[in-house]
Amino acid sequence: MRPALAWVVGRGGLLGSRTEALLSRELVDAACWMPDPPRFSWQEPVLLSSELDHATEAFATEVRREDRAWLVLWCAGAGGVGTPRDVLEIESTALRQLVDRLDVRLASPEPNRQGFLLLSSSAGGVYGGNSEVPLTEDSRCSPISDYGRNKLKQEQFVLHWAGVRPNVTCLVARFSNLYGPGQNLRRTRGLIAELSRSIIHHDPVHIYVPLDTLRDYLFVDDAVLHLLRVLQQLREAPSSTSLVKIFAAGQSISIAGVIGIFARIAKRIPRIVCMPHARHREQPLRLQFRSRRELGGDPPSSTDLAAGIHAVLQHHMTLYQQGRLPLS
Repeated sequence: MRPALAWVVGRGGLLGSRTEALLSRELVDAACWMPDPPRFSWQEPVLLSSELDHATEAFATEVRREDRAWLVLWCAGAGGVGTPRDVLEIESTALRQLVDRLDVRLASPEPNRQGFLLLSSSAGGVYGGNSEVPLTEDSRCSPISDYGRNKLKQEQFVLHWAGVRPNVTCLVARFSNLYGPGQNLRRTRGLIAELSRSIIHHDPVHIYVPLDTLRDYLFVDDAVLHLLRVLQQLREAPSSTSLVKIFAAGQSISIAGVIGIFARIAKRIPRIVCMPHARHREQPLRLQFRSRRELGGDPPSSTDLAAGIHAVLQHHMTLYQQGRLPLS
């Protein structure tokens, strides 16, 4: 039997690029499929819709041609907390469009054509207003931002869709704060990427939340390796299922602590401008996570935060020397 065909949507981002890079190594019975164009026009909704239609038809044709199993891994992400609602809706509309097209073309009950749908989501976004410690998959979802509400709606949509299709397995992966080399710096950046970029350019970093705000930072390769092992276990299960799982380092650190690590590694204190902003009401003060879903074996050894920050700094320094590190 031919390997399952895997399509990583959002392959230009941090999570998508690393998922595509590691997938064939971790899933020996799956092969990555490349859409044409290889990257979509996320900022142009009309063009994006046309590109998704074309890509989904081409993917389905390839799957049906040899009756292969299929995987669609949605790793796309439009910004974060504070991203305008209309930008977030572009992503959700694209997700619904792709899933609707899959429904027409691939979600048939043929036993040899098993499907798998992954949705990457945000643990911090969907739990934002819940102060429970630690937060688990059983914790009440309480989004406090448009970003979190949008992610929760996406989750509900794909879980309902897959739940009534017996040949489709669905995993909603709620990630804590992902970081690592390879992030698209032209788009919304996380704290670690922003501190790294600014310390190289000697620019100030504007921080809109208290410095004792706690976050769980998960190195992207640790996240992807664990994700792919969970995915493989679900694919090997005797029947299809749909579930939610948290992926997190399991340790939280304050923003001040992250700044301190940068100061030690870079031998330079980052320039910080603390600016109160209405946006801080959309940011929870403390986020601590623990998964109760024991899947995929033991999680990969967590990359030490200092080692992960050092890797990001090295990557950004290389970009800087090539003239490719954005100024802002």
